[in-house]
Amino acid sequence: MINSMTGYANGSFKLDSSTSLSVEIRALNNRYLDLNIRIDDDLKYIEAKIKSLLSDTIKRGKVECRITKSLSQQSKQNYSDEQIKDALKIMRRVALLSKQEFSATPHEIINFMNLNQKPKNININEKAFFSALSNVLKNFNKDRSREGKNLSSILKQNVSSINSHVKNIRKFYKDDAKHHQQKLIKKLSEVNCEIDQQRLQQEVIYFLQKSDIEEELNRILSHNREIIDLLKSKEPVGKKLDFMMQELNREANTLGSKSISTRISSLAVDIKVLIEQMREQIQNIE
Repeated sequence: MINSMTGYANGSFKLDSSTSLSVEIRALNNRYLDLNIRIDDDLKYIEAKIKSLLSDTIKRGKVECRITKSLSQQSKQNYSDEQIKDALKIMRRVALLSKQEFSATPHEIINFMNLNQKPKNININEKAFFSALSNVLKNFNKDRSREGKNLSSILKQNVSSINSHVKNIRKFYKDDAKHHQQKLIKKLSEVNCEIDQQRLQQEVIYFLQKSDIEEELNRILSHNREIIDLLKSKEPVGKKLDFMMQELNREANTLGSKSISTRISSLAVDIKVLIEQMREQIQNIE
């Protein structure tokens, strides 16, 4: 099952009665793996372990993992009278120095105190924290897998459509080659000159060899079988699929250049459109 590079999940981990950690993981498309860990300074000592855990399962994408501390409302509002008086002194001094009249609502005072509250240094239970982080990562991977399943379904539909076009081209080519041969003979017969049958036969053979598309059709079918196999892989296949699109596009271009009828040309264009649609979807695959 393939994974999309885009995904999102969040969760929380309670440290004590007043403090908890919030974890948020989000990812966008990127050619390589780009991990960005946003975490408070007093938790930097576990940053390397967090990166290791994430990179074990995420191989491509621009990934941001944000871990923040939050205090309960009760903890935020538990200020002593002395703390409130000290805050008011600071606010009045700021108003005085800035030559403004001091005025503050209770809500503004509380916000000021929350903003200037000294961060609480914590020692966390690492085993419990990484267990919680792993659960968030599991949900994140489920989100990527769900999107990957949708992408896989779209790619399989396009592969099936291309295979149908190949079948029709193969059928049309036999009729069109025969028609072209008859058309060539008719034109030559209308010319008032003696026809060298041996030379005519050589020209027909040369035309059939030059316009033969069986090899291109076989390669397209072969590439499509490999794409279906890649979609079953449990490993990251985005780069391999992107390469397969280049190969398919090369064969489709050759197919169009060798076309001997408008209906084959039209089907070759349709195949190129389907390939381009697949290429766009593959940019989202890990």
